[in-house]
Amino acid sequence: MVTGLLRDRILGGEFPPGTQMNEVELAAYFEVSRGPLREAMQRLVQEGLLVSYPRHGVFVPTLTSEDLEDIFVARRAIEREALRRVTARGVSAGLVADLEVIVARMKDAAGRGDKSTLAAQDLAFHRRLVKAAGSTRLDRLYGLLANEMQLCFRMIVDSYSDRSELSAEHEQLLHVIASGDKSAALALLDRHFAEADDLQAAASGRPREHHLHPHPHHHHGPLADDQIFHEHADGYRHGDDQEAPPHPPEQP
Repeated sequence: MVTGLLRDRILGGEFPPGTQMNEVELAAYFEVSRGPLREAMQRLVQEGLLVSYPRHGVFVPTLTSEDLEDIFVARRAIEREALRRVTARGVSAGLVADLEVIVARMKDAAGRGDKSTLAAQDLAFHRRLVKAAGSTRLDRLYGLLANEMQLCFRMIVDSYSDRSELSAEHEQLLHVIASGDKSAALALLDRHFAEADDLQAAASGRPREHHLHPHPHHHHGPLADDQIFHEHADGYRHGDDQEAPPHPPEQP
């Protein structure tokens, strides 16, 4: 239960990248002892949603440009093969119907400015496509990337000046998939990834700003390295008695 609640809050953006997980406060927040909380955090470390720095603590990872590029390399390989299999096997009416529902949800989320739902439905679209390939191993590999991809999607969504563009891209991809034209579908998927590559490059180079204190206080300009390791989504500053790593070591 704690793992699920903590996962939802990280993916929902309540704990943004760079947030340190404070065991005492989180145990009180979830009304559990620190034992189950530590087990939950360890599971999320294995899922890639948290990173543990020895002697410094556990943090929500800040994805670098190299991380984002690597995620897209893996995604592209899996999704292109899945799309080949789907078009070769024949696109089912059930798949088209499911993708139509997802695109409709994306449009609604974009219209409401709901970034969290838009990112989740973006992932749902691609997961449904991979599942339709009928390969348990492709589906399993894609599942291993799912959490990191959702963190990545949240960054990319912020890069769209008009978020309706994101739903429009997926609607166009849906129509081409429904047509069963493998070459056209693969070409459009490649274009979709190329545009996402440009956006992730922009996202990784843009400084993020958050409240760091219990009272309203805005930072103007990029956060310093020691600041980003102390920021917490609830507005409180944690870990001041710890030495934060000047540069995050390589994430496990």
